[in-house]
This record gives sequence, C-alpha cells and structure tokens, in this order.
Amino acid sequence: MRVLAITDLRGATHRLPQIVDLARKENLGAVIFCGNIVSEDARTEAFREAEKAGKSPAMEQEALDKLEEAAVHAYEAFFDEMGKLDVPVMVVPGYLDAPERLYFQAALNHEVVAPNIDMIHHSFAPLPSENLVVAGFGGGLSEDLRENRFVLVYPDWEAEFAFEFLRHLEHEAVLVFHTPPRYGDLDLENGQHIGRHVVEEIIKTYRPRFAFCGSALDGQGTATIGTTLVVNPGPLKDGHYAIVDTRTNKVTFGRLPEPEKVA
Repeated sequence: MRVLAITDLRGATHRLPQIVDLARKENLGAVIFCGNIVSEDARTEAFREAEKAGKSPAMEQEALDKLEEAAVHAYEAFFDEMGKLDVPVMVVPGYLDAPERLYFQAALNHEVVAPNIDMIHHSFAPLPSENLVVAGFGGGLSEDLRENRFVLVYPDWEAEFAFEFLRHLEHEAVLVFHTPPRYGDLDLENGQHIGRHVVEEIIKTYRPRFAFCGSALDGQGTATIGTTLVVNPGPLKDGHYAIVDTRTNKVTFGRLPEPEKVA
C-alpha cells in the first residue's frame, strides 16, 4: 500500500484540491494528516504571552469568538475536501487546532457523513488490507500543562496512556503524532529542536512499523528509531508531502506546484 503523509496545512486551503487530485492520481491506499489545519493567530500569541507570565491566557470575548468562528470554517473546509476521497483519511489535531471542542465537533460530524474520515486522536483505526492498526495522539506536548481553548497542549502522560491498548493487540502498529520526537533533525524549526523525548520513548516502547509526525516546519525527512521508520512529510502549506510504500519502506518526498495567479 502507498500512503500519503501530510501535515501543517496552516490555513493554506488552496492546497486541499491539490491533495485530492494527488491522492487520486497516485492511486493511494490511505492518507495520514498530522495536524495544524489552521495557522497561528492572536490566540496563539495570547497563549504564549500568558505562558511566559505564568498566567492563564485571556482575550476580549468578541475577538476570540471571531477567531474561533474562522477556525471552524477552516475545519469544515478541510474535512469537506478529505471526504471526497474514497480511501481512509486518518487525522490528528495540531497544536494550533483549537478550541478542542469545536475541532472534535467538526471532525466527528464529518465522520458520520464521510465514512472514510477517521479522527484517531487518542483512538485508532484499522487498515485491514495491511493487517495494521493506525493509532494517534495530536496537539502539542508538555511536562504537565493542559490547554484546549487557545491552543491544544496535553501533558506527556496522556500521550503515554493513549497507546496502552496496543499491548493487547496482535496487529502491527502505525503511530501518528503531531509533535515530533526529539531525535535527529525531524523536530527542527528555525534552528531549534522542538520535539519531545516522550514521543521517542513511545516509539521505542511499541515499536510500530511506521510513525508520522509534523509541527516542525524545517524537519522534513526520515529517521529510524529502533526498528521504526519515522517520517516528517514537511509543511503542506508550502506544498510538501511524502508518499510511503508500506511494503518496501520507500519514502518519496514531493512538492505541489504553486497555483497560478489569476491576473
């Protein structure tokens, strides 16, 4: 099976029809999305400033409502396009995909009308033809912080707990994270390593055949952790994607063309 891995759309909705066309052209068996449908906005800045000050994030309610409404439109656009495909589309939320409640609502609503969509955050979906189970955990990770209104951040222990069920399955696993492991250069962004050691430890514990991650905009590439091939496909907002052959482990990176500008 050939799997399309994408991440970090970050508001570039013009990429969505391109992805649908690519998936059909390449005769893919599944699509995996590692999060960040929306881009950074004033909510992100409010959270970061509050975190530095050791306070809870706050914004004027009217401004927050408008930003959340815009986010919902972006979630709807994403799931509408992915629902057009006739292959499984497995997704986790990104750090920017807040608020949690509205993201999950959009995802679950589309799961009902588009059975090919599987929201696998803290959950899983099978790929029967490959005898694989795909399990995921999205959002950012932190030692002990949890935030779900301005951004999505979960404590490390939640990610560790989310995969416990894999101990009881005989299927080989594929793990999907938003946060990259702190390993090699998969977590590079602006010259900084932004990954989390807990992701590396989860991979070492469960030894999935493949693991996918995103978030780090300069981290496109592959790495091997134990026996696991880990892939960061690079930011979709800039056209990046990866196609993984699950039988040969071959990873092909590609880049979508820039849409022609209308005069």
